Amino acid sequence: MAGPILVVDDDQFFRQLASDMLSRRGYRVVTVESAAQALEEVGRASYDLVITDVVMPGMDGISLTEKLRERDPAQEVILVSTRKDVKGSAMALKVGVAVVLPKPVDETDLLLATERALERAQLRHERAKLQNENLEFARYQHLHQRCLEFLSQPDLEWLQERVAAELASVCDAQSAALWISDDRGQLVLRAYRGLLDRHFLVDRISTEGPLGPSMREGQPWVAHEQRSPILYVPFVNNGELLGLAQLSDPLAGDFRAEHLHYAKILGDSAAVGVKNGRKMLALQRLGLRDRDTAAYNLSYFTDYASKEIYKARRYGRMFSLLTFSVDNLPLVRMRLGATEAKLAVRGIIKALSRIVRDSDVIAKASDQEFYLLLPETDFFGAMMFVRRALAAVREEPEAQEVEARLPLALVGGASTFPKDGEDFDELMYRCRRRMDERRASLQRKLMLDTLPFWDEVDLLLGNASSPRLPVEDNAEPSRRGKVSDALFDELQVEIARELMRDPTSRGLLYVGSPEIRSELPIVQGLESASPDMASRIYLLGRRMDLESHRALTPVFLEGDERMSRHEFILWLSENAAYALIQRRGLGATWGFHSSDTAVVDGLITRLQAEYDLQPY
Repeated sequence: MAGPILVVDDDQFFRQLASDMLSRRGYRVVTVESAAQALEEVGRASYDLVITDVVMPGMDGISLTEKLRERDPAQEVILVSTRKDVKGSAMALKVGVAVVLPKPVDETDLLLATERALERAQLRHERAKLQNENLEFARYQHLHQRCLEFLSQPDLEWLQERVAAELASVCDAQSAALWISDDRGQLVLRAYRGLLDRHFLVDRISTEGPLGPSMREGQPWVAHEQRSPILYVPFVNNGELLGLAQLSDPLAGDFRAEHLHYAKILGDSAAVGVKNGRKMLALQRLGLRDRDTAAYNLSYFTDYASKEIYKARRYGRMFSLLTFSVDNLPLVRMRLGATEAKLAVRGIIKALSRIVRDSDVIAKASDQEFYLLLPETDFFGAMMFVRRALAAVREEPEAQEVEARLPLALVGGASTFPKDGEDFDELMYRCRRRMDERRASLQRKLMLDTLPFWDEVDLLLGNASSPRLPVEDNAEPSRRGKVSDALFDELQVEIARELMRDPTSRGLLYVGSPEIRSELPIVQGLESASPDMASRIYLLGRRMDLESHRALTPVFLEGDERMSRHEFILWLSENAAYALIQRRGLGATWGFHSSDTAVVDGLITRLQAEYDLQPY
């Protein structure tokens, strides 16, 4: 059925006459008596045809037609008038009206003009509908093509970038961010583009957080945060949440219903693509593993590292590269045989595999050298991993079996992007330098790893009659001898200043003293420190007047005579490694201090074991 017809005339008789003529033919008719009322009516509803008198009080029919054509250039209009000069006049042609009926109107002429006008309107409607259907079909075809690309491309790195770009495109969004689920079920930021500031994007989104219930439903939704609409698109496949996209800064100022519909289609395909990409990656890794140790080969590792470097550069992330070497493996092979050497290597790889995350990659570079890549890991985290790795190897049964006959000289080094370099060669160079530093360390030369904490302290301190340290010279980072009585307090002041200057830097600080007192410089220096300071700081000693502190953790050791005779500072962070141990005697203070990272790390490790302190 044709749409409604609007009749506009200040003459009530004509309005009723026209309404009766048209109604008898089944047309729906609405009548108004002025142009102003006509414009109000057209603003509320759509009319296929407007029949208007030319001469009316206020706005005439010509002006009304102009206003109607401003709203809709294709609006059908029939003019009626008692004037004989309107039909074919310049005024009528100017506003695009070719049909002008004289009053009194002949019913046949009115019905014929109405029928033709409505036919033209119907044809335009059908053509517009067909165009919309064609556009919609083309849109769906384009969406289908994009979905096929998501499903056919096994490269996860490519997929993450493409999904963010395509979602932004189909939803007319200027900005997009993408989080993909990791092995722990958390959503990790993998891609972003547009007007977003990286500092305001969270690295991880917990599925148990406020967005969790909405994400698990699998339907896109719009949230208006700080007056700016944000479209969230979860990627769900068979009930498994695989990712979340955040689209913002829409070109039209808001997201429409079709945007949510298109986002749902792309999001479902992206979920399947991510799942397939993971399976393909697992298959690739399976085929690129060393047969004896199940570690990846060097070719795969370098390719993986190059991709990680690209991501780190593109998104401002960090990662750490680690190297481990069994320096005496040739000796093990010569003395114990090739079978025992393989057993040692297999035990080391098993120990490392036991402590890595699913996202970490272990590679066998040669029979005695191994590489690890730890995504989203800073330098302090890498140092802690080296410590855990060495401890894990010592606990691995296969490695223990070999070490019972010949100790393994396992050494590790770490470097972090971009702190130590921005390409693979630079990072590897820094790893090797740090491995060389550990090889030359006093820790290794004196074989301190096997000693309990206080035995190591006694060995390092010695006494005035003890021989000099076997490697002591002006270039060595470790010294022992008489030290200033004020050194212990001065160091606490400087360390407190450094911690306050950069409270986000991670590290470990142990301050040991016969008594835990509130006037200790470290206590006073950190009085205004934030309780969420990244470094962990511990005070060890006998309880005095300090019960608690917002940034420090007191560890009360009552009745330990060794603590009553010694003072020490052990500090290990991303940027510093320092140890001071001193024993106060009659007339002088005897001490040992070192900036040897291996020595500092070893002392902290054995201190934690001595007093059952929780590792970082």
